[in-house]
Amino acid sequence: MQLGYVYKLIPSSQQEVVMNQWLAMLLAQYNYLLRDRTESYEQVKSPKMGDYCDLKTHREACPLTCSVNKSTSIGYPWKKSQNNPRRSTYEVQSSTLPTLKKERPWYNKINSTVLQQMLRQLDTAFSKFFKGEAQYPKPKRRSRYRSFKYAPGQVKIDGNKIYLPGIGWMRFHNSRPIPEGFTMKSVTVRRKSRGWFVSIQIEDKSVPLLPVKSANEIRPNRVKGCDLGIRKLVSTSDGKTIQNPANTKKYKRQARRLKLRQRSASRKLKGSNNRKKSFNKVASLHERIANSRSAYHWETAKNLVDSADALVFEDLNIKGMKSRCKPKPNENGGYVRNGQSAKRGLNRVISDAAWGELVKKVEVVAAKSGIPVIKVNPRHTSQQCPKCHHTSADNRSGEKFVCTECGYHDDADINGGVNIRNRGLKKLGIDPTQLPSVRSRSVAYGQGKSRPWR
Repeated sequence: MQLGYVYKLIPSSQQEVVMNQWLAMLLAQYNYLLRDRTESYEQVKSPKMGDYCDLKTHREACPLTCSVNKSTSIGYPWKKSQNNPRRSTYEVQSSTLPTLKKERPWYNKINSTVLQQMLRQLDTAFSKFFKGEAQYPKPKRRSRYRSFKYAPGQVKIDGNKIYLPGIGWMRFHNSRPIPEGFTMKSVTVRRKSRGWFVSIQIEDKSVPLLPVKSANEIRPNRVKGCDLGIRKLVSTSDGKTIQNPANTKKYKRQARRLKLRQRSASRKLKGSNNRKKSFNKVASLHERIANSRSAYHWETAKNLVDSADALVFEDLNIKGMKSRCKPKPNENGGYVRNGQSAKRGLNRVISDAAWGELVKKVEVVAAKSGIPVIKVNPRHTSQQCPKCHHTSADNRSGEKFVCTECGYHDDADINGGVNIRNRGLKKLGIDPTQLPSVRSRSVAYGQGKSRPWR
């Protein structure tokens, strides 16, 4: 079993200066190695200084500009062993670290494993790009590079003190002790607007996760379909709804305060201390809002998992939903209105709801309980009648669902949750006819009206 704990550090002023210096040096080296890999990649894609060597045929297109490695032009590409003499890109760039410390002695102050973890971070970014899981890596800005990582077995904890190699012992808020039997797998130190934090990933292989329930162990009446929305964050197939915190007075008050702080910060003189202080206040409020939303999502995930044997969600393309509208050219060579200004507000509320983060948290909580989380095709889930299966865009009008074929009516979001549940049952191999085609209205909730959990 793996768990993640986050603690707030209490560094001294000298330790804080050292950690800031480390981040500045790691950022410079990260961008330098990224540029080297980018130039080597572009050289292969569209040669500008001659072609590379082909190691299989041993042909050289240009002996002066030829390289034996197509991903990087620095470092030594060969190993000492005979079985697999060629090094990977990470190993080639890692071989430049001793030379870096000789040419730039101030890099000796950084722990060697911290530099290696920075290289692994860059290598992981390129691996995700070539797998199609992420975009091409871009250079980091100072405001975006805010963490460094230690390898396993280097960090020590003694009570409310933690030892970080190269920095020393440091106090921290030990809000929850690490359970016995768990060992630290990775340690990440991160700078935020409210101070420095350490994220510790712990693992105990002797504590296995509960096995995921099979279709035979799942009770059909305990399968819940969850429809994600904006006004109601989650609407389940049993008629319950969870309020979206973005619609509360507290969040709207924070959004108003954030708008005022951003306006005030943008009017300060560039490069001044007042501008820096103002943007620190903006970042602090952003972090407070994010923490509040994350806590609400964890509570929502626990409520959903505790009341179900299986959870079914829509497989939404959230990135595509927030994409820009296609431009509409006119006859005069210009463009007509395409509704992008109105869609900008929709994109903002989708981002505030953070559906993707909620589903990830549900998956984490469900994995600890052995509950499967299933994703189904979202096509026509809000337009299909669960009773007669008639599908039409006329069935839905705002938040009301009225079937134009059989007259069945219900809340549109809860009706979508019923359709999602039925599709999840089919995916599990369970016959949906074991359950009623429509949800039963509970008198306690008042003639089909839903009751929020909060």
